[in-house]
Amino acid sequence: MNVTAHARSDSYELNDGARIAVIGGGPTGAFFSIFALKMAKMIDKQIEVSIFEPKDFRKCGPAGCNRCGGVISELLVQTLAVEGVHLPETVVQRGINGYQLHTVKGSVAIATPSHENTIATVYRGGGPLGLHGDGTESFDQFLLDLAVQEGAILRRERIDRVEQPDKRPCLFSRGEKLIEADLVVGAYGVNVAPPEWLGQTRFPFARPKTVTTAIAELACDPGSLETHFGQAIQLFLLPVPNVKFAAMIPKGTHVTVCMLGKNLDQHSVAAFLDHPVVSRVLPPPGNWELCCRCLPKMNVGAPRFGFGDRSVICGDTGSTRLFKDGLGAAYLMGKAAAVTAVFQGVGREHFAKYYQPVYQSIVTDNWFGRYLFAVTDLNKRYGVMTQAMLEVVRTEQARPNSSRALSSILWNMFTGNERYKNIFLQALSLPMHLEIWAAMARSLTRRNP
Repeated sequence: MNVTAHARSDSYELNDGARIAVIGGGPTGAFFSIFALKMAKMIDKQIEVSIFEPKDFRKCGPAGCNRCGGVISELLVQTLAVEGVHLPETVVQRGINGYQLHTVKGSVAIATPSHENTIATVYRGGGPLGLHGDGTESFDQFLLDLAVQEGAILRRERIDRVEQPDKRPCLFSRGEKLIEADLVVGAYGVNVAPPEWLGQTRFPFARPKTVTTAIAELACDPGSLETHFGQAIQLFLLPVPNVKFAAMIPKGTHVTVCMLGKNLDQHSVAAFLDHPVVSRVLPPPGNWELCCRCLPKMNVGAPRFGFGDRSVICGDTGSTRLFKDGLGAAYLMGKAAAVTAVFQGVGREHFAKYYQPVYQSIVTDNWFGRYLFAVTDLNKRYGVMTQAMLEVVRTEQARPNSSRALSSILWNMFTGNERYKNIFLQALSLPMHLEIWAAMARSLTRRNP
């Protein structure tokens, strides 16, 4: 290493008294703050972490909501337990032990491979409109409280401008300079207007590619919720325009409807709830009501880079998993940014060497996800393929202690338990394809005697 490069590297280390500004107090910002403070204590380094989050996640409805389905994968539950983070009963709304897959050709139940209620459903905010005083706790608030317990400073200002005319970035709110930081962490989501990054800022910010999705909350009477949903997520693969898939996620007293696809609107929600297959799953009219809905944007294409000198993006505006497990990606990216900043440095070279590989790994994995969802689209579009899929899954679910390749693929596709690349490799199973082709042949024979 030459002398100039070495001097530059030293100038971007976090020294005692360094200030870190985290813009956004959602899961990514909270995870970053928790790990940065823990790691700094490990090496006896004193740093100051300020989280700028104007939203109160304890509030019901839009005021506290972070616009998410609120499913925590089995993998993330286990990972958090290893980190010493155990979700309290007040945060977990319901344990999930399987899901019901619904198509126009029929339905099938798929049990969790481990036969344990390890998937958790949570509220990202205080819950839907009108939900007060029932003892529930926001998952986002729970993580934010952990960050504050570690020593983070929570500030309720909204950052609207970041300037970096000299060595260190400066954060502004309503024209007032709030802080000069050694590192700025952009942990805000795509549904929040990002701060204005001016021309003199040394961070090459680019907006991710997004699509509009739909989320609604259904208030159900307790008896209907238990009878019709229980501890299973209802998953729908229907040939509906622009909809990749939809899910009904049972929680405490409500069911979250999450529709993922492309450029959905309020009419998409109404049309979905009126679909004959969906109507058969819902409780009778009068036992449920639509109480809350929104049309959040979703990241489907991360910017090429997510960092600069003293600046890093690690929220939903950066690299996140396609259509699922955004909370798992928040953990992964928040921790990767913290490891880089505390143990390596906060210069562009540090993030390029230690952070970018993690960032790119999710981007690359999403390529496999796009292929898998394209295959899923074919399966739901053509009846013979849909029937074959259902027949093979039913056969697998009826076989105890045997290979359940297709069931496992579908489970991992929609729960976030596995990377898309690993699911793709699972999908190369020749025995599974032979079963599917045989089922398709039987279906065609029945149709053409």
